[in-house]
Amino acid sequence: MKQRSRSAWTLVAWVALGLAALAAAAAVLLLPLRTGVEGWNERAVARPNTVTTDALVRGLFPRSGPAPGPQAYDSLARYFLEGWASYRTPGSERAYYPGEPSFSGRLADGVEGFSRVFPLAAAWLASGRPATIDTASGTLDLAKAFSEGLANGTDPDGHAYWGAIGDYSPQLVESADVALGLWLSRESVWSRLDAATKQRVIEWLRGALESQTYDGNWQMFPMVVHRVLKGLGIDVSRWDARIESNWEYFKSSHRGEGWFFEPHRGFDYYNAWSVHYSLFWLNRIDPTFEPDFLRSAQHDFVRFYSHLFGPQGQPLMGRSVCYRMAAPAPLLTSLALAPGAISRGQAMRALDLTWSVFISRGALADGNVTQGFCGPDLSTLAQYSGPASCLWSLRSLVVAFALDRELGLFAAEREPLPVERGDFRLTNDAIGWTVSGTRETGRIELVIEGNAAGDGPALVPYGLRHRLKEWLLHAPRRPDNGAALYGRRSYSTDRPLVECPGAVAQ
Repeated sequence: MKQRSRSAWTLVAWVALGLAALAAAAAVLLLPLRTGVEGWNERAVARPNTVTTDALVRGLFPRSGPAPGPQAYDSLARYFLEGWASYRTPGSERAYYPGEPSFSGRLADGVEGFSRVFPLAAAWLASGRPATIDTASGTLDLAKAFSEGLANGTDPDGHAYWGAIGDYSPQLVESADVALGLWLSRESVWSRLDAATKQRVIEWLRGALESQTYDGNWQMFPMVVHRVLKGLGIDVSRWDARIESNWEYFKSSHRGEGWFFEPHRGFDYYNAWSVHYSLFWLNRIDPTFEPDFLRSAQHDFVRFYSHLFGPQGQPLMGRSVCYRMAAPAPLLTSLALAPGAISRGQAMRALDLTWSVFISRGALADGNVTQGFCGPDLSTLAQYSGPASCLWSLRSLVVAFALDRELGLFAAEREPLPVERGDFRLTNDAIGWTVSGTRETGRIELVIEGNAAGDGPALVPYGLRHRLKEWLLHAPRRPDNGAALYGRRSYSTDRPLVECPGAVAQ
């Protein structure tokens, strides 16, 4: 009797174990269908450039030696344009780069692959440089390719449609770059579109004027779209009042000396590569847009901000650090918007060093910008960042190519930056930052006065538990390193959060 009872319980146990295994298997199989991001398992294969190679670019931007000249910067732009040619779709409306996806899904990531390269291609064309470039797959006609991409991406009846711009949508972010690219290439791309295609592009962009944005730098996106459409001769008067209200609200976040407060984050490099970059273009497209305020704000911003650049790079902190090479953008824009804030030679020295330092640390690979602090590193990659997101790094090049003909930037004689001239220590009371530099070593330290003394929160590495979550959920589950990226008292060029190859200048 006891034997029969034990056998029954054993059978029950095995059945329960089997059911548990089936439930676990079902969870593994079904959970991604319920919570996974679109296209999670579809990853692009890296395609190394064969014309403008990684090795060629590294050789043109060494850590020491003569400054990169005009040909070096031309090659750097060609490097990214060749990469785009390798990863673009047949209709050119998207580009699927290799790398880790964002939480927005593969289709949205592919739109970034178009929008974040378009302004560079447009600035290249507007500068009078060749309309065609050599790539691994043959000669690429830039104006033709980006025109086709615009036509396909904005066609709501086509299979390649980007999707309508909606409240807080990724398309809203990208609309500003699409609009800027259109304005910069208005003589080469916009002018070649037929009337029907132009109308579809206009209708798509108008979605940005009707959509809700998060506070902070997101408010720049519909403002850029509005001024571009107006600059192209399109009637957007029905949105004038809304855009004006949006601007006045954003302007209230100005805390002094050119710095704008970012909700939930405070102050970081978004002031440089998003806010001041966008404000420059707003004034460039429409010179009547707040000229006195913008000139004063950018002048004051650059006078302090220029001290963060040196032969070891910048003391990086904050989110989206993979946009790192865009950091010098406002130094360049100030040459046109706020003359006298910095010399042309110093601005170009900052641009040279930024690209040289990060290229030497692995910032470029296979025609793209790597997803990390130095090279590929998911510990600092935000959940919203995808394979093409880090191409916002190109913003410093967009400005440089757009202004080169006017200001002769690439051929300018370089001048030493503040840390190369002498020791310094400056405090910005408006934002509570103190920056100091040591001429002998090139070291720059940023101290955030409001943060507690000590080493501060440690960086959480991307590890096995994050990989397991991603495997199970089919969605990004990278570490939340906000505490380490914002909460430390000190950030310095010789002790970066992530160990970078060649972090100390040679």
